[in-house]
Amino acid sequence: MLRKVFIIILFAVSAAGIDAQSLIRAEAIIGERDGGSNGRVEISQDIRIDSLLTRHIKANREYGGLDGYRIQIYRGSARNARAEAMKVIAEFISGFPGIESELQFDQPNLFKVRVGNYRTKHEAYIDFVNIKKRFPEAYIVNDIIDFPSLEK
Repeated sequence: MLRKVFIIILFAVSAAGIDAQSLIRAEAIIGERDGGSNGRVEISQDIRIDSLLTRHIKANREYGGLDGYRIQIYRGSARNARAEAMKVIAEFISGFPGIESELQFDQPNLFKVRVGNYRTKHEAYIDFVNIKKRFPEAYIVNDIIDFPSLEK
């Protein structure tokens, strides 16, 4: 019984000592806004964080992009499939100049024309509605898309 009382008292004291006002605020670390322009921030981190970050960057470079969606508007494996794919690309560029197009080749003799770089299927569907009118065989596919541009 005495042991239970001691544990309850210990818990109450430790819980009372931790409140929102005792936490360190960011202004205290960086310095006050009005007079702390000479402040200095030191970041101490484990070397393994740098290692993980380096591995992440390297993996993204090797992967060549990120998972997303494209709209496939042509797929062919005939003898003249490459020429047909190039005609489809030219027609697509003339009709939709703002959307990127790409010719892909799969073994043994399959040419595909895929367009756009969409992060979500919903984004792809917005352009898909218009593209479907001009290319009735178009459909949305999962693909590795290019990294978005960081420049505006």
